[in-house]
Amino acid sequence: MTVTTLIRSAIVFFILAVTLGTNLEDNIIARLGLTANYGYVIGAALIGTALIAGRNTFIIAAIVVISLNANMPMDFVLNFGFDRDYYAGLLVAIVFLPFFVRVLE
Repeated sequence: MTVTTLIRSAIVFFILAVTLGTNLEDNIIARLGLTANYGYVIGAALIGTALIAGRNTFIIAAIVVISLNANMPMDFVLNFGFDRDYYAGLLVAIVFLPFFVRVLE
């Protein structure tokens, strides 16, 4: 790995950790039934960073924005007209779609 990839991955990790920890009591991790714990936040950010580290900058920015919307309080997200679960589904689709395409080819 080059230095730029490591720096980019560190920045993405930090941003994902912040977006997941924004609303710790009611984020995606809490809605999945896990307790509010920063260990889960760091683990999810690490896994997310590993999955998207080599992607295009535009896709990474879209994932960060969607992650932020998926983890915000319900009143904030409803101003955009969608439920938080739609953002979470879109986030999962963007992250995992290339893996499914590679498997089916």
